Parts: sequence; C-alpha cells; structure tokens
Amino acid sequence: MSEENNICAGMELVETVVLGMASISAQEVPTRVVVTPWGAVESEGGDFVVDEESAQMVIDAFESHGTDLPIDYEHQTLGGSYSSPSGQAPAAGWVKCIEAQSGAGLVAEIEWTEPAIEQLKAKQYRYLSPVALIRKSDRKLAAIHSIALTNKPAIARMEAIVNRAKNTESLPLHVGIDRLRTALAMDEECGLCEIVVAAGERLAALARAADELQAERRIEEAVRAGKLSDGMKEWAKALILKDESLFEDWLEHAPSLVAFGATKPPRGANDVLRAAGIESRARAEYRSNATLAALTSEDAYVADAVRTLQAA
Repeated sequence: MSEENNICAGMELVETVVLGMASISAQEVPTRVVVTPWGAVESEGGDFVVDEESAQMVIDAFESHGTDLPIDYEHQTLGGSYSSPSGQAPAAGWVKCIEAQSGAGLVAEIEWTEPAIEQLKAKQYRYLSPVALIRKSDRKLAAIHSIALTNKPAIARMEAIVNRAKNTESLPLHVGIDRLRTALAMDEECGLCEIVVAAGERLAALARAADELQAERRIEEAVRAGKLSDGMKEWAKALILKDESLFEDWLEHAPSLVAFGATKPPRGANDVLRAAGIESRARAEYRSNATLAALTSEDAYVADAVRTLQAA
C-alpha cells in the first residue's frame, strides 16, 4: 500500500493490522477520543505494545505525513475487500492531532463531519477501529494509517463509544483500576478482587460515617427543641441508625421536657408560690415607703424583686 510506505519511510519492517476499539457518547459526540490504550494491547489482529517509544513513533509519523488522518466507515479507505459497493470512501471525520497520555493511551483530536455526528448520536456506530502499523521486531505500534467507524471491535476489553456518560473521556479498564488502587493506597501487587473488596469496605465506612453525622444532627435538633435529654442521646442515636422513621415518629409525639430555648427546668409549684409571696411583699413595701415612689414605679419595683428571685 503506497500510503503506508510513505508513512513508515525509514522504519523497520512493519505489518498492517486492522484493530477495533471505542469511545463516543450518545448525547454529545466527543472531539477527543482514546484511539489505542496504553501498555500491552490484546487484539484479534495480533497483540502489540504502546509505550513512550511507540507513542513518539506514532506522533512523528502523523506529523511527518503533513495531512489530517482520515476517519472513514468500515475501513473503506483501504479498498479491496473493504471497498463500498459504490467504490466511494466518504470521510466521517479527520484526526487533527495525536497526543500521548501515559497510562491512558494515544488520544486523537477529531473534527467530525455532520453526517457522522448524526449517526453517532443515533447510535448507528459505536466503535473506532484504527488501522495500526506494528513493528515486527518488538510488536510496538509504529504508526496509524487510518481510523474507521465500525460496530466490530477487535481490541479486547475496550469500552463502547456510545452510552458513555456525557462529557467524560473513555479510558481503558486497567487505567480505572490503577486510579482506584492509588486512591485506596494499595500496593501494585493487589489484584482486581482485593481492590473491589477494599473499595466496597471504604464506601461502606463512608456511608456509616455519613449516617452517624446525620443522626447526631437530628439529636442536637431534638435537644434544642426540648424533646430529648442528655441521658437519652445514645438511645436516640441507636434508634436513628436502626430506623430513622421510628425516631421521627417518637419525636413527633414526645412531650417537651423543657420550654423551647430554656436552659433551666420549669419552676415547680413551690417556686410559683414563692414568687407570689415576693410580689405581695414587694407591693406592700412600695406602698408603705413614700421615698420609693419618687425613685420608681410600683410595677417596676415589683418586677425587679421577682427577677431577683428567679436569678437566685
């Protein structure tokens, strides 16, 4: 293939492999897509490697070619058995730039055609399939000839382009696992099963902590409302964590222990009688002392006497 020879001029002997992989959303067609994952890549067309050297070879080949890389339908650009009945090979888009993201893969900046955008939004195509040029001596990816929209992926364990969450980049599974392992501060030797178990335990711990915090907030609210004493806090917390609806039902029907906003229990009968006696004596004192009338009113004198009692 003459175009392949131009791309790979000066390289060691390469072989052309049609691959299959993913990345396109249902609601919004991305303009940045992972076209090959990082590391050892399994493919029906033959396994290969993408590392720092490989990424640089691909980028150099793309830049030296001097033109945008075509994205076609079902590899029609290759011709031969891939040719369309009409012999035409319309573009679905153009790769404007290729970048390397260590640990993620080779990322292409894509300019889609309008027909391709509509087809992708309608989920008529789900995968991208690069035509890879593999260096035979060490099975490293050396260049990308073209990329096709297809529904026949060949690279193992790649995510579908369609049905991804909106505005997120498609990443290989191993990249997500590595990130999760790092977040959990686990050793590199830990396998997938250990990571999943540890993640589950972490999520459960976070959920318990959130539940306890919510329970403590509800308890403080009940205390301020005068429905709950300090001695009842542990009982209330256990009830909330077991079934919050039971606590809410109890709270609705529970009597107030203290007046709302009060810091002391309500006065008993003796206190009320005592206050009445103080008020009576204060009025008698005021009326028997003409000097007091020149200083304050009777009601103010009595109120001051009652406040002195309450503060005692």
